[in-house]
Amino acid sequence: MATPNGVDAAFYKQVHRLVSKRVQTGDANREKQRRGARCVQRIAVCLDGRMPELVAFQEVECQDLSAGGFSYLWTEPTQAETLAVELGVAPVLFYVTARVVHVSEIRLGADVRFLVRCRFIGRLTPEEALAKDEG
Repeated sequence: MATPNGVDAAFYKQVHRLVSKRVQTGDANREKQRRGARCVQRIAVCLDGRMPELVAFQEVECQDLSAGGFSYLWTEPTQAETLAVELGVAPVLFYVTARVVHVSEIRLGADVRFLVRCRFIGRLTPEEALAKDEG
C-alpha cells in the first residue's frame, strides 16, 4: 500500500540516492533538482493505491529524474492518473506511486511522442504483486 504523502523520509532518501547514482548534471535553479536521466525504468497503471501484478509493468524511456518525480516518453497520451513505478537496477528494486501531472506532445523528426511528467506520491511494497504472480 502507498504510504501517506510527505511522511516517509527514508523513501525520499532512497530516491535521492538513485538519482545521484544515475545522473551527473542538472539545473540548479529547480526547487528539487531534476536531472537528465535517460534510462529505462518500468511502470504500470496503479488502481486503488495497490501494487499491480509484476507482469503488468512496461518499460519506458525516462527523460529526467529527481527526488520529487520523473518524466518519460510514450507513444500515445496516457489516460492513467496514478502509476506504479519500478526504480533501481535488479536485484535492488523499489516501487513507488506517481501521479501524472502533465502530458505534452513533442516531435522528434517525423515522430510524435508524448512527454509524461509525474510526481512521486508514495511507496509501494512488492509483496502484494509477488503473491498475485505466484497465485
